[in-house]
Amino acid sequence: MKNDFIEYELILETHNAGDQAFIKSLLDSERITYFFQGEYVAPYLFHALPMRLMVKKDDAARARDILKDLEISSAYDGLNRIEDTDDGEEH
Repeated sequence: MKNDFIEYELILETHNAGDQAFIKSLLDSERITYFFQGEYVAPYLFHALPMRLMVKKDDAARARDILKDLEISSAYDGLNRIEDTDDGEEH
């Protein structure tokens, strides 16, 4: 039996459940493969941990393009974008 692993990329972090719901609707409508790491834990830890949007590596560029102008949250520091640089490191 062959194990096929799916690689995911971190796109952004948010503490706001409203942001999460809106982002889910955008990505679902575009059929992008993703999950929110920590979505079931973060609300119970008084927002100590962010919910991290993890997108399938093949869809990451499209997801970034869809979300590039997104500015919807003011609660708990809003969205923290993870940006790729030319050197290949995340900032």
